[in-house]
Amino acid sequence: MEYIDIMKRTLALLSLPMLCGWMAAGHAATQPQPLPTERVGVNGKELAALKLPTDFNVSKGRALRMREVTIAPGGILPMHSHADRPSVSYVLKGTLTEYLEGEAEGKQIVAGQSYATQGAGMHALQNKGDVPAVFLEVDLP
Repeated sequence: MEYIDIMKRTLALLSLPMLCGWMAAGHAATQPQPLPTERVGVNGKELAALKLPTDFNVSKGRALRMREVTIAPGGILPMHSHADRPSVSYVLKGTLTEYLEGEAEGKQIVAGQSYATQGAGMHALQNKGDVPAVFLEVDLP
């Protein structure tokens, strides 16, 4: 045998144990791991909730949506109601002033706070701050 053939065979024989070890360590085709069935390190807390009326009609082809709403400094979301469109919201950034129909003073809602709106009562939101106010709203449009 030639010297090169001997070297190729020697290299192949020496590589075999490494290849077997690599495959045994899980680098070859392995079975998928089962998905976890227990919660670990998860904490959820309710921030806002609305009780839906017993006659609430969800069969109108609606979709539950979540949207990010930004109100620029000095911006106003004018008076409107959520009579047939309940919503819960969470302020991510900035400060909102909420005005409720029939109330003289507005209520401040700051980043990290949530609020819920439903029913025929009107409300408006204003950003009196110097930075955009950003909130997440979940509702049924």
